[in-house]
Amino acid sequence: MTQDGRPSGVSDENGSDPAMPAMAALVIRTWNEPDQAVPFRARLTYSEAPDDDPSTISTADPDEVLRLVRQWLNARSAPRRDP
Repeated sequence: MTQDGRPSGVSDENGSDPAMPAMAALVIRTWNEPDQAVPFRARLTYSEAPDDDPSTISTADPDEVLRLVRQWLNARSAPRRDP
């Protein structure tokens, strides 16, 4: 980790592609609601860039959590496009 909390080797610059920020965030919160037929609950809060307002998705399906995380990660690992 660097002093500012970024993993080593990660720049806060977005390189040559302004459409692909160098850093983004995804937070997953899970809990159980025991009085419900399906007690599992999850809230995913994410942003595409440090200055963006976060978006939130809630679900009661663990498979949907995995699908959304995979989709979010795939969007970050896609090859950068040449300008």
